[in-house]
Amino acid sequence: MDNSILKLFNTEYPIVQGGMIWCSGWELASAVSNAGGLGLIGSGSMYPEVLVDHIRKCKAATNKPFGVNIPLLYPNIEEHIHSVIEEGVKVVFTSAGNPATWTKKLKDNGITVVHVTANTKFAKKSEDAGVDAIVAEGFEAGGHNGREETTTLCLIPMIKQAVKIPVIAAGGIGTGRGMLAAMALGADGVQIGSRFVASKESSADIHFKNAVINAVEGDTKLMLKQVTPVRLLKTSFLIKCLKRKQEVPALLNFQNY
Repeated sequence: MDNSILKLFNTEYPIVQGGMIWCSGWELASAVSNAGGLGLIGSGSMYPEVLVDHIRKCKAATNKPFGVNIPLLYPNIEEHIHSVIEEGVKVVFTSAGNPATWTKKLKDNGITVVHVTANTKFAKKSEDAGVDAIVAEGFEAGGHNGREETTTLCLIPMIKQAVKIPVIAAGGIGTGRGMLAAMALGADGVQIGSRFVASKESSADIHFKNAVINAVEGDTKLMLKQVTPVRLLKTSFLIKCLKRKQEVPALLNFQNY
């Protein structure tokens, strides 16, 4: 296969593993990269010294390209940026913030930058900021999500039409058929999270992995939209959130959740 994502990342397949904070350590990232995709270390749950340790272990475990996912709202963002530059990381995926803040510095140090967004407005702003590709993340995505609730299959062609740089589809893609559908709508590659989180190389707890594997339709819900939208499995925490919503609807404007 020959497409823009393969050229951008120098990988065998246009498949990116999601940088799922505490689920995506060096073991998962290196395994995905060794298999021909692009593995990502999820730095959002790591102290700066922990990220450096994971980067070094990943470099020792693979000679293939890998990257680091950095949420831009992370409190130690400057230290993380310094670490990826000093450790020679070649690819950085940014999310949860303004890509214009750090894209130039990363690119000036030879790093390929990809930004995650859930709407066309911020896809255009990301392109203007100089990123090399966009992750178009639809409503179906696990973890943090966009407030617009635009489905992946609607979002892909809209963002593809809005920007000239490569588009990576994300959200609800976990099979070859899903990947084919995304690329038929214009995506140049795909990013997959939940399918990888359940793998043996993932650092997620076995109980969480089993919950993901056993989940069926209706077992997740997008919550906390007024704070930071996140897709949750139906657990005791979700039940507490729903109960709190009923108890104090005016406190945080929960009627819009």
